[in-house]
Amino acid sequence: MSELVVYLLGRRAGRLIRKENGNLQFRYDRDYEGRPVSQTMPVQTASAYPHALCRAVFGGLLLEGDARETLARNLGVSAGNDYALLDELGGDCAGAITLLESEAEIPEELAVRALDDGQLDELLRDLPRRPLAADPQEGIRLSLAGGQPKLPVILDEGGGAALPLNSAAATTHIIKPEPERFPGLVDNEAFCMQLAHAVDLRVARVEKSGEPYLLIERFDRDLTTEPIRRLHQEDVCQALGCPSERKYQAEGGPTAPAVVDLLRSCSAVPAQDLPRFWEALVFNWLIGNCDAHAKNFSLLYDGGSPSLAPLYDLVSTTVYPELTTRLAMSIDGAKKIEEVDAGAWLKLATEARYSARFARQAIVSMIERVLTQAEVLAGLPDHDNENVKRVLDGIYDRVE
Repeated sequence: MSELVVYLLGRRAGRLIRKENGNLQFRYDRDYEGRPVSQTMPVQTASAYPHALCRAVFGGLLLEGDARETLARNLGVSAGNDYALLDELGGDCAGAITLLESEAEIPEELAVRALDDGQLDELLRDLPRRPLAADPQEGIRLSLAGGQPKLPVILDEGGGAALPLNSAAATTHIIKPEPERFPGLVDNEAFCMQLAHAVDLRVARVEKSGEPYLLIERFDRDLTTEPIRRLHQEDVCQALGCPSERKYQAEGGPTAPAVVDLLRSCSAVPAQDLPRFWEALVFNWLIGNCDAHAKNFSLLYDGGSPSLAPLYDLVSTTVYPELTTRLAMSIDGAKKIEEVDAGAWLKLATEARYSARFARQAIVSMIERVLTQAEVLAGLPDHDNENVKRVLDGIYDRVE
């Protein structure tokens, strides 16, 4: 048996235990009185949380797909061994969870390695072979979910980048370079994210570089404090106890009504979060984002109860003919984006207990705002390109 100490918001919360048979358990410390690590793991000391929940909550912090396979191979561990990967990478994760070896503690002093432009470019080019720039021997223990190449970094006020060398140093931004498989993705995502902001959706802040890559400000960090303060967050799969490999509804993952029920049960501001989630569903339909699965929605804890986190990973998938048009979350009976019509929206509203009047008005309002703002944004120099034109064409097709 072995164990990792789980810290939340810099405070020791409990232990992630690997049993002799390889199964995981999580047990809160008896004197812990802080907030829970997840909605699905309320604070209690009578018993340990079982393997399935540990995989959903802690395994949900890890990379997925080919990037995970490459990372595991580089580290000399099995890609299916969540515990071993967390042991190597759990120093700076999504939210405010930190995992350390049993004898270790979070240092008081921050340790970072500054990067010049050449070093940063080299790390970004090397991401397909070295995901997350992980180097546990040097102290670079970084973890993020998802399968797309990305690099968490610390940016200073002057724009200089650095990597954290210990768990005291929290990353502030995520850099996503353009993947070879999907040319134009940076233009695509930058436009969709900025369009969402323009229509008054709450989104992560993004900037596009000419490299090309996307620079994303982490919403799970308070950048006004010194040192940077981690804010806790968890994605919907974690909050519902669903493992990452079941993030799609077709594979048994969360449905849109299940997300609505979650928000009703735990949100600090359900009167704001429920309309925001509905608007996010409509926006994803309009831009042609069929990949809006449960790990692309999160809860953000900045105080007591959580709220729906700013939106992220907004991208038009329909501009790539090789990608499926099956929706990650169906709109009632509509499983493919081309099947979505007014009837499907109203059936979903009924199932999720939204009023039909609100649902109709929100859809009409979102369509009007998206059409107006998309034309304005597409006329700006940053978005005057063929990739954005394809996104626009898809929007027009869906509202005809």
